[in-house]
Amino acid sequence: MKISTIILAIASVLAISCKTDKEETFGKFQFATPEQVGMNMDSLAKIESMVKEYIEAKKFPGAVTLIAKNGKIIYELEVGLADFAQSVPYRKNHLFRMASMTKPVVSVAAMQLIEAGKLKLNDPVSKYIPSFDSMEIITGFNPKDTTWTSVPTKTQPTVHQLLTHTSGLTYGYENHGDAINAKLNIPALNTYQDWTLQNTMNRFGKLPLVHEPGTQWTYGLSTDVLGRVIEVASGMELDDYIRENITKPIGATTFDFYFSDSSATANLTPLFGANYVTDTLGQFEPLKLEGHPLYIPNYPIAGAKTYFSGGSGMTGTARDYFLFCQTMLNDGVLGETRILKSETAQMMHQDQIDTISYPWGTARFGFGFDIATADHPNKPEGTYSWGGAFSTTFWIDPLNELIVIQLRQVAFSGHNDEINARLEKVVYSAFIEN
Repeated sequence: MKISTIILAIASVLAISCKTDKEETFGKFQFATPEQVGMNMDSLAKIESMVKEYIEAKKFPGAVTLIAKNGKIIYELEVGLADFAQSVPYRKNHLFRMASMTKPVVSVAAMQLIEAGKLKLNDPVSKYIPSFDSMEIITGFNPKDTTWTSVPTKTQPTVHQLLTHTSGLTYGYENHGDAINAKLNIPALNTYQDWTLQNTMNRFGKLPLVHEPGTQWTYGLSTDVLGRVIEVASGMELDDYIRENITKPIGATTFDFYFSDSSATANLTPLFGANYVTDTLGQFEPLKLEGHPLYIPNYPIAGAKTYFSGGSGMTGTARDYFLFCQTMLNDGVLGETRILKSETAQMMHQDQIDTISYPWGTARFGFGFDIATADHPNKPEGTYSWGGAFSTTFWIDPLNELIVIQLRQVAFSGHNDEINARLEKVVYSAFIEN
């Protein structure tokens, strides 16, 4: 069957706003038409044709999109195939591996513990993980025997630096990250082995940093380390802590690190889409079982399920993540449930890196979010966001009380920047001028 035929056969758009002229509430969600909140449905409908264009080009298998304004879901789109081999269409309740969209959630967990007095921003990481008490900075690497040279740091990394990615921890050492991580048995995301955050983070303390803590912004394993800090400070495993203090209180019932076929969530298994990667032509292809350094393909329903990656390990639906985003947009509260003080929630999307340069576009960085500056090409100043390596993305726009989430499932796609920018343009062109 031709790909265009498949798309036409299974592409499904759920535009709730077309079904009713009234604002409606179903359970924990409220819905409205785009026009009721000052946006145009015909303009938002361009998202569907845009996603189909990428499907036709075999750049993405499809996507689920959710847009909410003023606390109400105004647009939901489900288009394409979650599993091309089985011709399984995406549905709005499909479960997506969120990848680095986990980081903001884990950052909220840390801020809760700071509010409770169990953590302090200036605490050294070694207070919670003793192996971090003698950190070094890499100065050279020998790929022949995977050895490196290093010098001691002048200071120890802190909780603040984990939250802001200024600790010096990285995902790669000048393209030698896999070799160094493999030598120290450092898992990137998931593993068949029964490693835990405790025994893994003890090894993390032996990793060399790439710069002096607090001097540069370097994307890396900081939030994974923060996950273990949370465990020590709270006395709970990371998944239990987040479930009891964040996802369960806000009603995100299918947002977790792992799911079990033998549990009450067994009926969720068909809602996990296939994992894809990008080939040399820039098109998606199935992730093969063997030899992939990042994660096992049938994560999160297989493997030992004991390693909780604070940087990239959670899975959930677009509506699950919307509940988290709406809580943040509401300054830490959703309905009658408060998970953060207002001032703490606001602090998370304020610039926290001071004079340190941010290397990715026109933005600054807070605690777990980047923050658009006045010269961003599409988003208003103060909009905060993040994305994931599996092609997931979201942003929260306080100025317009707007939340946009688009979930795709291709690891490290080279098309993410382009489609994300186009999505931004479509969304902001949909505002009705007064």
